Amino acid sequence: MILVNTDYITGKELEMLGIVKGSTIQAKHVGHDILQGLKNL
Repeated sequence: MILVNTDYITGKELEMLGIVKGSTIQAKHVGHDILQGLKNL
């Protein structure tokens, strides 16, 4: 299976399966962020 974010790939037949939705969480200093979250409790 090839996952793409375009409508076509030259020389390939595509099957549209639907809309994909996602989210991310980004942290520079994970340990620091966790400790700050615990302090706020």
